[in-house]
Amino acid sequence: MRRSALLLMAAMGAAHAADDCKALNGTYAYQSVAPRNGMPEYLSNFAQGKDKDKLYRRETAGGPTTLSASGTMARPKVTHLAATATLTHDARGTRLKFTDAQGKDLAEMGIDSPLWKCARGALARTSQRTSGLGDVMRNDKVEETLARDGASGELVYTETVTPVAPPGGKPRKSEARFTRR
Repeated sequence: MRRSALLLMAAMGAAHAADDCKALNGTYAYQSVAPRNGMPEYLSNFAQGKDKDKLYRRETAGGPTTLSASGTMARPKVTHLAATATLTHDARGTRLKFTDAQGKDLAEMGIDSPLWKCARGALARTSQRTSGLGDVMRNDKVEETLARDGASGELVYTETVTPVAPPGGKPRKSEARFTRR
């Protein structure tokens, strides 16, 4: 009897955890309102799955496609096809359904749910990142959140990078906002 009560409490806690982030559910613009660190942010950056190639078209650029002594490498032109993404968070996980400007469904994919956890009405994940070259190495703690702005209804992605080694650096914070549609 006692064991079944504990199992019931655990199941209720898991269901409550899924409900805690339901406020994030909604349809948002695919591209961020403003660039983050000089580049636009896309909701596809959070998606995981084989269908990710359905979200954009690559056109080969003229010029060399490999790095050579005679010139710089040409990047392919990338055209993003999605206009909106519908975020759904429930007991099965968090998914993004991408739609083009004509309303045609392009793909539905999950985000890396094992890493993203629901906490206080937002999705959050923490990781470590190492960068540098040779003797000039740096280790950073990266904290990310996806939350909904209560006033505007926008989906807000926030990244805070805190230097771990070498110690003493100031945390850097940046955010991208996705308009609710």
